[in-house]
Amino acid sequence: MVTTQATPPFTREALELLFEKANFKSFQKAGYLSHYWAPLLSACSGTRRNEIFYLTTDDVSCKHGIEVIRIAPHGSKNQTPGPMARDIPIHPILKQLGFLEFVQARRRTHPSERLFSEYRAIQEHAGMVFSRAFVHWLKTTVEQLPDEKKGLFAEDFHFPSLRALFLAEAIRSGMSEATFRKVQGFSDGFQADFDEKQAQGDLEHTAFEMQRMDIASYFPALYPYDALVA
Repeated sequence: MVTTQATPPFTREALELLFEKANFKSFQKAGYLSHYWAPLLSACSGTRRNEIFYLTTDDVSCKHGIEVIRIAPHGSKNQTPGPMARDIPIHPILKQLGFLEFVQARRRTHPSERLFSEYRAIQEHAGMVFSRAFVHWLKTTVEQLPDEKKGLFAEDFHFPSLRALFLAEAIRSGMSEATFRKVQGFSDGFQADFDEKQAQGDLEHTAFEMQRMDIASYFPALYPYDALVA
């Protein structure tokens, strides 16, 4: 199976330490809900950091009875063609942690803003500032570990390593090539001229294949946001 992701994926051992309750809580910042949701969105949907920071509440909806995140292309007009627009089924882990409720609350209070507006969206670099904050937290975590555990973190682990984790787990779980490419946004599968029945079947199959991914085993001790920061 072909992937464009060259970044090393996080391992279970590294994520267990990084997302341990007290450590994940240390990354939280009042008014910055992206510090909680952005890492989980990337790991559970394979979305790129810039895609996450362009999301609006309108991009989260229910289609054919399946809750999805609509990913639309953004960036410079001079860029070469990139990922296609696509609907990614919302992974059960995100639902269990209250992502849909978070979106509903955001829709009530800030309907015209991006889902995560605490960091500025500057063309194709929308998630860059967040990514730097994530890397700082990652490095701080490693510095505080005993020497025998520091080796669990590769030197080139950074925020895209969460997306790499999703892609690696998709391959490990036996996701089909067609679905794999659709979720990445590099497939002819998401065509505007699909009829409704074909579109529904396609989305249902994507949701089924994503549910087979054992993302939960990489995050054995996640807490909903309110419980984490309490």
